[in-house]
Amino acid sequence: MICASDMSKRDRIWDVLIVGAGVAGAMAASRLAQLGLSVLLIDKAAFPRAKACGCCLNHSAVGLLTDAGLDVRALGAVPVNRFELACSGTTVTVPTPPGLAVSREILDVALIRHAEKAGAVFMSGAPAVSTRTSADYRVVDGRHNGIETSWRARVVLVADGLGGRLLKDSGGVHIAAKSRVGLAGTLEHTTDFYAPGNIYMACGKRGYAGLVMVENGRLHIAAALDCTAAQQAAGAGNAVAEIIREAGLPVPASLGTCRWYGAPALTRRRHRLFEQRLFILGDAAGYVEPFSGEGMAWALASASRVVPLVSAGVQAWRPELGRQWELQHRKLIGSRQRMCRVLTLLLRNAGLTRVAIEALQLSPALASPLVRRINRPFILA
Repeated sequence: MICASDMSKRDRIWDVLIVGAGVAGAMAASRLAQLGLSVLLIDKAAFPRAKACGCCLNHSAVGLLTDAGLDVRALGAVPVNRFELACSGTTVTVPTPPGLAVSREILDVALIRHAEKAGAVFMSGAPAVSTRTSADYRVVDGRHNGIETSWRARVVLVADGLGGRLLKDSGGVHIAAKSRVGLAGTLEHTTDFYAPGNIYMACGKRGYAGLVMVENGRLHIAAALDCTAAQQAAGAGNAVAEIIREAGLPVPASLGTCRWYGAPALTRRRHRLFEQRLFILGDAAGYVEPFSGEGMAWALASASRVVPLVSAGVQAWRPELGRQWELQHRKLIGSRQRMCRVLTLLLRNAGLTRVAIEALQLSPALASPLVRRINRPFILA
């Protein structure tokens, strides 16, 4: 991967500066660079890097990537078309529209390279620490490879995720009182039970864990845990094993060797999605516990939808552009997030989950309307 190291670029006024090179940031960089805008994409991390994420792309997410010209299947992504829900030893399998499972190490690098190919410039090892406005541009202060620097851009996109620090002092984030924390890891070797093509969801008293095969025969595990679960179970691995065992699924033998990556409280909302010459998108704009592959679909859709507003803001910033973004973002993913909020409340109640599983065992077709709704295409026009 080519990373920009020419420090003279700090004196340039970019059309767009994007903070965060995850799914939302890299997709936005690609879309905007394709329009001929000068785009600088920065991230504090070195890539490839692991991330606490479920690694599932549902049908709508795959469609968004395909429309952007990225063939995820060529990356070794594993097709998935079944969802198995397990709780207290009771399970049900529901067919789903075709999706893909791919690790974030692979996907994020591919998205960044796609953006570079379109003309964007990428800087890794570049944390952004503060931002301020000027009459004709916005300034982002940070570091690049340990050297303090500043970048200027006509429009800034903040896509630095749940743990983003750029707008930490804005006071605009509300975290749900009972929000769970995220945890993820990947096993190189696993049991024969977990088959490619299935998303396994294990529900327990202290959270739930999703398991899916990704490229090269690896098993990826992502969990949403009560804040005290890992402490009470004497470690993250023990907490996840407890949930899997309680659900009635086999605990992978190598689970104890897994290296875990954490994410902060998952369910949160941001009061404002814009500032002067600045838009907020992706997980940084607000998040709820996803059900199966929705999180990345929301990020990809918001990245594509913000492009016309960014383009207009580059030409001439107007405050109403920010207000339009809030309305469009709410319309784009608001109902989807509300639906996932209801589903995750169901997963928190073992009795209701068992009732739902038993009903689906008798009539699997009951799941069809919900599955279609989760995977329906986004309207981006």
